[in-house]
Amino acid sequence: MLFLILILFMLAGVVLAVITVENLMPSVHLVLFGWQTPELPVGLVVLSAFLLGALLLYVVSFLSAWRDKSELKKLHKRISELEQQQAMQQRVPAAQPPMAPPMHTNTSTLQMPGMFTPPKF
Repeated sequence: MLFLILILFMLAGVVLAVITVENLMPSVHLVLFGWQTPELPVGLVVLSAFLLGALLLYVVSFLSAWRDKSELKKLHKRISELEQQQAMQQRVPAAQPPMAPPMHTNTSTLQMPGMFTPPKF
């Protein structure tokens, strides 16, 4: 998978380089909200747009990874706290021994299905 991504990235770089070299001579003016740039080669405009897009993608990915890293730190801390809590509970013996089920002979008590039914003597 990584090999395929590398090939696609290199292919995009070659296409961009060809477009840039082929369009170095023609110049254009860019207008943005009334602001006009000096004459720039079309290849330089395409190259700068590509680099700006790559930079924005990097910034967004970095911020997302940074947030995920801080969340992972919190989760690892919580896991270690829970493991310590579980270890403490296993070390402390139970205060009361488990009780045996009551031996009722009263026929008016209904037993739940699947529950232990004591033998009648």
